[in-house]
Amino acid sequence: MAEGKPRLTYFAGRGLAEPIRLALSAAGIQYEDVYLESRDQFLQLKQDGKLMFKQVPLLEVDGQCLIGGEAILRYACREGNFEGKTNEDKTRVDMLSMGAKDMVFPNLMSPTFIELMTSKEAADEAREKGVKESRERYLPVFEKLLDESTSGFLVGDSMTMADITFFDALCYLHEDPKLKPELENFPRCSAFIDHFSQQPGIKEYLASPRRNPLPYPEYAQHCCEVLNLTGN
Repeated sequence: MAEGKPRLTYFAGRGLAEPIRLALSAAGIQYEDVYLESRDQFLQLKQDGKLMFKQVPLLEVDGQCLIGGEAILRYACREGNFEGKTNEDKTRVDMLSMGAKDMVFPNLMSPTFIELMTSKEAADEAREKGVKESRERYLPVFEKLLDESTSGFLVGDSMTMADITFFDALCYLHEDPKLKPELENFPRCSAFIDHFSQQPGIKEYLASPRRNPLPYPEYAQHCCEVLNLTGN
């Protein structure tokens, strides 16, 4: 990566930017977090032509404005050599990353926003459905893969984008006291959290003030106001 510290613009929360932060940290790339604090700040980014599709996260690096959570994550993973070593491994990494992302969006993160825009009842229903999907559709697959792994990683013998996205997904269960018991039947997934958390760059990031909490109502409200998602 060329000289100059990259600037990552997003909200003071995890969401789409968190896997990017994890990848940059694991790759040893120093970057600056820029938090969106107002609607005007977001509109200024659009006016300046920095948001190709009028969306965040935004990574400014080497004179480029990269947008889109998945695109920026892939960029960071290329910089850190987290793509997989063979074409077969790279395809496997892509599939597992897709599964981990689907486990989070909309299953585990969206209920916080659903409650804001609809009702608590709808959010509770979505949360229950999301946890059920995680338990029955996603966690068994990752549990089996980790049981077969000799390295503690999902693909090959080193960290890949699949590990990064899966760790981010697992945190939505592991860090929520009400949902953490869901992992009791998936001991390999639980052990993976500890294993991943000790990796160089990751350990330091998780212990730093830069690590934001899981989504909460006030955070969801702020995001909706900045992006004008409620249409007000």
